[in-house]
Amino acid sequence: KLERLPQMLKGLKRVIGEVPKELRRAVAPQALRAAMDLVLDPMVPAHANMRAALATALQGLLRSAEYTNKRGRADKYTLMRTDVHELSPERMILMMHPCKNMHHLGGKTCPLVVGGGGEHVDAVAEMLNLFAVDPVSAEAAATTPLFRDPSTNTPLRYDTINALIKDLMQRVGESAEGFSTHSLRIGGATALFARGATETIIRTMGR
Repeated sequence: KLERLPQMLKGLKRVIGEVPKELRRAVAPQALRAAMDLVLDPMVPAHANMRAALATALQGLLRSAEYTNKRGRADKYTLMRTDVHELSPERMILMMHPCKNMHHLGGKTCPLVVGGGGEHVDAVAEMLNLFAVDPVSAEAAATTPLFRDPSTNTPLRYDTINALIKDLMQRVGESAEGFSTHSLRIGGATALFARGATETIIRTMGR
């Protein structure tokens, strides 16, 4: 099938002639925490969902489709409450279906392991808060998106989170230009690199 040839040509286009894509900026952990504390009250259920989603996306290097939804209704990639297989102050384990690569696994068979106790952003603490502030019954967990709008029980929408990230960055003195839902994935990878993680570790964590 010559699968490597299209990829090689794609790379060559980037190097020698393709119009460069719009620059996408990274959300730094300290900026995210400062902005969330300014705007999102952890005791408000809707805000607790947003905080947990943003923190998990940054620490888990999530792609946009893995924590937001463009149509506002759950699909095979949507994390549900029952996908949380472990949650303690030390760590959480989410079973997910990567939206890119790893399709051979089939279904939610990829564990996302996130450690607790982050210096600036602690996704585990935000998730524990979410479960305390926005609880659901065991019977409803399977049909409840992990990150949701509590008033409608629908997954957090892409456009909502995209606009929120731009607003958060403006609140801490940044220009909104260049920031998007993907900025959390970039920020998480950049933070790992800054703390000494190798390229192999980052690529593995980013699936």
